[in-house]
Amino acid sequence: MSSWQRYWFAPASCLDLAVVRLIAVATQLFWMIVFASQLEELELRSALPAHNWHPLIILNLLNLPWGWGFRPSFDALQVIYYISLVAGFLALIGFLTNASLVVFAATCTYLQAFLYSFNDFHHPEAVMMVALAILALSPSGRVLSMDAWLVRLHAGRQDNGLLTQTSEFAGWPIKLIQWFFVLMYASAVWSKLSASGLDWANGFTLQYVLARDALRWDNPLGYWLSQHHILILLAQYGVLLFQATFALAVIFRKLRWIYVPAGLCLHIGIYLTLTAPFFQWIALYAVFIPWAEALRLLQARSGQMVQPASRVS
Repeated sequence: MSSWQRYWFAPASCLDLAVVRLIAVATQLFWMIVFASQLEELELRSALPAHNWHPLIILNLLNLPWGWGFRPSFDALQVIYYISLVAGFLALIGFLTNASLVVFAATCTYLQAFLYSFNDFHHPEAVMMVALAILALSPSGRVLSMDAWLVRLHAGRQDNGLLTQTSEFAGWPIKLIQWFFVLMYASAVWSKLSASGLDWANGFTLQYVLARDALRWDNPLGYWLSQHHILILLAQYGVLLFQATFALAVIFRKLRWIYVPAGLCLHIGIYLTLTAPFFQWIALYAVFIPWAEALRLLQARSGQMVQPASRVS
């Protein structure tokens, strides 16, 4: 086996992949139902006039049976929305996991592409569509799923295989999403520097945006930060450095102790100061956490704590 194959297809824990599935699907359902109120947004966009309609290529491809440029009605979008919710719930509990994820990823992509077809684009949503599609092609239902429970029930096994079950196809989805983060951050750096060079990090533009959004959303934290130019200047250079070197976190695992908390603080900080939600990015940071290793460590430490007590008794 070549080093390339070993990197992508070495046996990996199925637990890590299953946890990513649970977090990603739960986050997308929360986004659709609660935070973004997607059904209401679909209704609003459906009512816009034809001159606002600029369908994305991916939406046109999905609509090919009905013709290039086809615009679905709100009634059709409602049906797709509820199919998506059912598929998402089944994917969350892990029943017919791969089939449920395929339907969930496809319907979510369709709905999001429709919303994007009015020239209103945002950062967070697209990466989740990619992640769901990747998970749909993976063995993410091998553990922590109804599918796994039914297999154990049929075979009469007690062991759930949480820490023991591995697959040569369980590692590539996680690694691919990790590298997708690298591409997203590299794209962000390129966009900033190609548009305005290091002037992007002059502190003044962000200072204005912070003040404007603080007044718009009545955000006291954003208003406070907008009054500290030097702090904003340093933060912007820090963001450029973080995004430009994020590949190091994928190549060198020990550096994740620095980059993962920094990334989480970055996106949480953006939400708290600019009210810009990056919940999908925050959730997908789960791909950088070795869940199986962490659980083994917890079990080992809990065992060490129990052993002295048993000896005394």
